Amino acid sequence: MDQSTSTKVDKSEVKTQGILMMLIAAISFAAMAILIKFVPSIPLMEIIFFRNIPTMLIVPLILINKGIPILGNNRPLLLLWSIIATFSVVTYFYTIRVMILTDAISIKQFAPLLSVFFSVIFLKEKIGFKQVSIFVFGFLGTLLVVKPGFWMDISPAIIGLGGATLQAMGFTIVHYLRSHDHPLVIVNYLGYVIGLTALGVLLWQGNFIVSDIKSIIILVLIGLAGLAGQFYLTLSYHMAPPKLVSLYLYSQIVFGVIFDTFIFKKAPDLFSIFGASLIIVSGYLNYKIKAD
Repeated sequence: MDQSTSTKVDKSEVKTQGILMMLIAAISFAAMAILIKFVPSIPLMEIIFFRNIPTMLIVPLILINKGIPILGNNRPLLLLWSIIATFSVVTYFYTIRVMILTDAISIKQFAPLLSVFFSVIFLKEKIGFKQVSIFVFGFLGTLLVVKPGFWMDISPAIIGLGGATLQAMGFTIVHYLRSHDHPLVIVNYLGYVIGLTALGVLLWQGNFIVSDIKSIIILVLIGLAGLAGQFYLTLSYHMAPPKLVSLYLYSQIVFGVIFDTFIFKKAPDLFSIFGASLIIVSGYLNYKIKAD
């Protein structure tokens, strides 16, 4: 095997590993979502606080060990991204609690498609007819998941869409920050702003619950699963092109269907399954355009 062939094999293996890391991230995020369902009596802000504890404890140590400035370079944008992400996380955790898991995850996965338009607005990127068509395709899928006019109360879905919109705005900021700050700096800001905000609201509300051992274990697992998802997501983006591995993050929807069906015995209806399928297909088509 000559050197050029060896290099191609090495690159192929790295891409494969990047895809594997993204699949692990998707499983971790889906596991985090399902664990939230098992602590219905715990205040939402308490769950969000525990979700960020591992990040707040571990990521700064990694940054110090690597000699990376914790406060980052573009601090105003880092802070803005973290504030936007805080609202997005709160809405997502809320929809997980009150909606079928598959529906909550599917609505959240509309954010990458929506981010295309924010990139046009804020980053002045060009958009073609194909991308507009794909966005409309994904939006139709989201409407099938939301089912306006079929629900007595569609407010949770509307809240979820609002959170997805905020996340799409955040993706645009992160895309810009990639050339200014290390990914772990971005994760660190995210963990501290969301974690401390959740703790502050929790103390202000005065409803912190001293849980039983089972609930504490689940809360810790939520934090570890969230950190694992963020870690493997970051690792995946470092190992392979984002336009390649981002597609596999949509597998969260598939894991959501599996968890709903076999654990909660609440299989999503045909509207949700078809809508989720449209969102996944839209993600794939968007990936194909970027790969060309």
